[in-house]
Amino acid sequence: MIEVYIGFLMIFLIGCMSLIGIVMISLREKTLDKILLILVAFGTGAILATALFSLIPEAIHHMEELRSEGVNFNENFLYLYIISGFIIFFFIERFIYWFHGHGHETEDKMVCYSNKSGMADELMEKGGKIKSYVYLNLLGDGLHNFLDGVVIMVSFLTGIGYGIIVSLAVLFHELPQEVGDYGILVYGGFTKKRAIEYNFLSAMVAMLGGIIGFILSGQVKIFNIFILAFSGGGFLYIACTELMPEFTKQKDLKKSIIQALIFLIGLVLIILLVIILPHE
Repeated sequence: MIEVYIGFLMIFLIGCMSLIGIVMISLREKTLDKILLILVAFGTGAILATALFSLIPEAIHHMEELRSEGVNFNENFLYLYIISGFIIFFFIERFIYWFHGHGHETEDKMVCYSNKSGMADELMEKGGKIKSYVYLNLLGDGLHNFLDGVVIMVSFLTGIGYGIIVSLAVLFHELPQEVGDYGILVYGGFTKKRAIEYNFLSAMVAMLGGIIGFILSGQVKIFNIFILAFSGGGFLYIACTELMPEFTKQKDLKKSIIQALIFLIGLVLIILLVIILPHE
């Protein structure tokens, strides 16, 4: 049961990262950009390695165990789960969670870096009537956090080592994302206090995901295979189509080299953790 307690603790702590966005928002633009450059580069490597060296291999391991018990499980279903994770995360990111990036405040404006229109910088008025996309953002973010909670819990039930690896990958994806979430809510018409409250509540939906993961993981063996493979596909989407393209936007050679090195550090760190940390 220690795995369950650690799993819920990690889900809660990562959810609390929604409050860190407030601190980062107040930083100077250049400082914020440097921090995000590091987080995005490291997170890309960590998430990619987690998908390829932890989640998908563990799903294959569970499939082989199921087969050894006499269950006829077609491996094509495993790859179907992986591609379904890729596709579902695509819909979450592009059609529900459609307005995201990172932002920071000036005296009366919200500077928000968004991929929505393909523009690098957009200077936007703050406050006023609450925009409809704010609720779409909260819905998409809540669904994303719910899935994070499920995969973290299933990973810890698989083994503490795997749980730590997956939690790190989720953490480094959530940090830069939470900066954007807070900025979007404020720009969309929420007061700062209300933005903090709703962003935190959205993050805590991950706890519900953890509960669902705990219940179903013990009842249905195939659920573990599905979640691990599904999340592996989702992580591949996040790393390769959402985060990695940010590298191509960097025109400065020195910063590009730094990004590439940080990316490799994130990749190698996860691979080493997979080798070093105990797992079943």
